[in-house]
Parts: sequence; C-alpha cells; structure tokens
Amino acid sequence: MLAPSPPPGPRTALRCLLAAAAALTGCEYVTVIGIREIDEGPVDLDEDTDESAETQPPDLDLPDEYCEPPAKVSCDQDSEDPLHAVGLDCVGGTPSSGGAEGPSGAIATHAGTIGPYAPREGERFLILSTGMAEQLAMTQTQLAALGCTDPDYCPSTDFDSEPTQLPAPIDVSPVDASGETNCNTNSALIGTGDCSNSLYEQWSACPDGCALWDYSELRIGLTVPEHSYGLAFDFAFMSVEWPQFTGGAFNDMFVAWLESEAWTGNISFDAFGSPITVNAGFINYTGDALAGFAMEGHGATRWLTTDVGVQPGEPLLLVLAIFDLSDASYDSLVLLDDVRWTCSATPPTTQPVP
Repeated sequence: MLAPSPPPGPRTALRCLLAAAAALTGCEYVTVIGIREIDEGPVDLDEDTDESAETQPPDLDLPDEYCEPPAKVSCDQDSEDPLHAVGLDCVGGTPSSGGAEGPSGAIATHAGTIGPYAPREGERFLILSTGMAEQLAMTQTQLAALGCTDPDYCPSTDFDSEPTQLPAPIDVSPVDASGETNCNTNSALIGTGDCSNSLYEQWSACPDGCALWDYSELRIGLTVPEHSYGLAFDFAFMSVEWPQFTGGAFNDMFVAWLESEAWTGNISFDAFGSPITVNAGFINYTGDALAGFAMEGHGATRWLTTDVGVQPGEPLLLVLAIFDLSDASYDSLVLLDDVRWTCSATPPTTQPVP
C-alpha cells in the first residue's frame, strides 16, 4: 500500500508535467488522446517577506466594471478531440494545450444524450472512466452479453494494471490538517499541498495508505484572457459503488486540481468540504432514474458546475482526474463539458447546474 507523500515546499513556478505524467504515475498508459504541448509559464508563488502579508487572503481582485469573458466557440461536431469536446482550442475560441491520458478504452467523446445527460455545449461531452468509457451507453442486457452478468456490480473493469500514485502536481497533503485554514485565508499556504483540505481524509482511512488504480485524466494548460475573473467547467460523476459501498471511508474519486497564483489544490467538493465520491452531497439520480444505460440501479450526480476565481493574464494548469481507490473493480465515470471563462472572482464553488 502507498503512504501519502509529505507536503512539498512552496512552489515558485507552475510546472506543467504532461510529458512526464506516465512515468510519474508508475503505470503504462496506452491511450494518449489529442495531446498538445503545455507551455511552461512561470507563476510567481514566492513568499512575501512581510510577515503580516503572509497571513492575508490571496489577492483575488473583484471584477471591475468591464468584465467580459470571451464568447464561447464550439467545434466538436465532427471532432473526437477531447479538448474540442469540452469547448476548448477551437478556431476563434479559447486556446489551450494538453490532452487526455489513461488506460486503453478509458477515455471517449460521446455525441448526443446518455440518459439524463445532454451535452452542455456543442454536440459532445468527454467521458473519463475507471473502466471502458464506451460501455456507459450500453444497457444491462448489452453488458451481460459481454460477460458482466450481475447488474449490482456492472459495469466492472479490471485493466490488470498495477497500483500507482497520483501524478504531479496533485498532492493529497492538507495545507492545514485541522481544516480550519485554507489558502483563501492564508496565502502562505499556497503551494504546500491541497488548498481545499478535502482529499487527505480518504487516504488516511486506509490502514497502510490507499492504493490507486485505473487513473485517467484530462490535463489542460490555459492563460486567463483579459476582462475574465473566473474559470468554470461542468461535470457529472457516477459510480457502480452506489449503493453497495456508500458510507465507506474511501471510494472512487473525481479530483479537479488547479495550479494558479491563488490556489493549488482540488476545486470540486461539496458544501461540507467532501470530495466528489458516492458519499458527496450531490448524488441526485439513483436506481430507476438512470434506467436505459449502464448506470441503471446505481448512483450519479446531475450536471454540476465548478467555478473558481482567477486573474487576467495568469497561466493555469487544470487536471481533471478520476481513479479507483483501494481496488480495481466497480467502475466510476465522470462526464466533462463546457470549460469557460466567467466573472466569478470567488473561492472555488460547486453547484448544480440550474
């Protein structure tokens, strides 16, 4: 079993490590989709020598009178590029770099609707799975024909891989183990671990440290445009772990890790500070509400929006990841769409889409 890594020291630059991700995770990735180079862009995270300034909240300026994020541009009609599927890197739209990476078959774009989930922009959304992503649209009858005959535990995929570790820069170490302080109230904590303090509890529940399996991610490099003060994206999480494994101390998880001037950590969590698992407070669809596709009888969120304040001109790294925790069975998936700029200028929030 793997023990959590000790907290790193404060970062002084944004390190975009897409090219080294496979080596850092310790497993062999055989699906690499739509990768574009993520340019290195320094982020000044140097500690302020003024002791009084170190305890001040990060400088998230409120939008001025002229906050006007660029218009969204969609280009996923005939494209299976994962960046296009989430509304990025289209001609005339938001330029971005990066791509999706994971075990073979764990990543797919989907055109049209699955169950209650229609695309949030354009005609496609992206699926990241701890199993075979294209199985999500299948019925239980179709899954049974593939050999998964117990609906209570299907779909369930074992990639026969070895346990691995979270790739940099994701670090589950809390910036404050008590949970009383985060990077919003003490900017000196930026770069020392997970600003949200939301991830470590799951790892600490494993007696010898939690093993990590079936990791897939979408890694995105961005630069905040002028007159934009927020970054948002939509997602929906679903898992075969509902209902048999709800209430457990550790579960499959979705993490949205942001590296910015004011935040280094997970930005998707519920109102109680819990990470996105089957135990989060967003499981709205259960049982028959998911009839007709692979999640029938299981649990899922509706479409949710995460929004976080950013500053014009700063470079960002956003890593959207899903993985099995402690075992390689019982598939979980996340749908991703509509990455966009906003005027929020707020600490991270996650809310149901209206």
